[in-house]
Amino acid sequence: MFLDSMDIDMVYCWCDGNDPEFINRKTYYLDQDSARPDNDSVGNHRFIDNDELRYSLRSLFMYAPWIHHVYIVTDRQTPKWLNLDYEKVSVIDHSVIMSPDLIPTFSAIAIEQHIANIPGLSEHFLYGNDDMFFGRPLTPSFFFTDEGEPIVFVKRFEKFKSIHGEVDFQKKYNTVSTWMKTNLISWKLLYERYHHQDFYVLSHTIDGYCKSLFQATLARYQDYLQDTLPSRFRNEREISRSLFGLDAYYSGHGNLKLIDSPGFWKKYIHKPSGYSWECYCGSEDRKTRREIRRFNPYVFCVNADAHSTPEDKKAMREFYQQLFPTASPFELPEK
Repeated sequence: MFLDSMDIDMVYCWCDGNDPEFINRKTYYLDQDSARPDNDSVGNHRFIDNDELRYSLRSLFMYAPWIHHVYIVTDRQTPKWLNLDYEKVSVIDHSVIMSPDLIPTFSAIAIEQHIANIPGLSEHFLYGNDDMFFGRPLTPSFFFTDEGEPIVFVKRFEKFKSIHGEVDFQKKYNTVSTWMKTNLISWKLLYERYHHQDFYVLSHTIDGYCKSLFQATLARYQDYLQDTLPSRFRNEREISRSLFGLDAYYSGHGNLKLIDSPGFWKKYIHKPSGYSWECYCGSEDRKTRREIRRFNPYVFCVNADAHSTPEDKKAMREFYQQLFPTASPFELPEK
């Protein structure tokens, strides 16, 4: 099968927000930023490292051993525990893929637009944040069609089920969070090109991409994308990476897969035998740990938020250790 012969790489964005040098850089540029980004966009919870990458790599080694190479994209940092002698991993500094005038940047959205510049990156690759995990054995067909085109996992927000025209767009844009605004801008650009009214956002999960399609999307929307890059922090004018998956789909490459949460009965009363949540996203709390245990998702994400306490962090690390107890070759041997 075509998929069996493909090299598929994995790309992570990672930072250690506990590092004093990182904190100093971030503080300096925040003080220079006249836009005053909101706390949800720049708060410490977005950058603190809770050892997620270590356990994500363990999950990859356990459940996606077919990954050809792992690239960790970061800014002048390397995980202390990472085994740099392992032939399947490379650390890619922002300076390798981004223009010097854009560095440092603390916006994941800006960084994501440059990942196709990674030297040696395969045509087919997966992308995820360090808080995303493989939850059970997967094959490449979870992320790509038999022809090698990406499967785009999306969810629909009912309040934005479809948007009608500029006035409706602007009315909704003025009432939502910075994150949702980046999705609305993505919708607007796609609507102007393809005239689809349905509003989708990416399911918060590991995504499959084709490098050539990713680069084609960059070229199509170059003017708008270039205009948003100089901002060093996430802001309401940026474009969600849903643009890349949905543009591939609307241009005739790839499949759209709608992810729905299980209904009340399935979620709380009776889970059918063999049922698993395909793509799950939760917070650092007991409910998330319980639902991951119950629904055994194929891929899951654990988002940190401003309400996470040190006790929550500790409980999550213990949970990751229970799920992924065995050290992987990505880690230095314990002394």
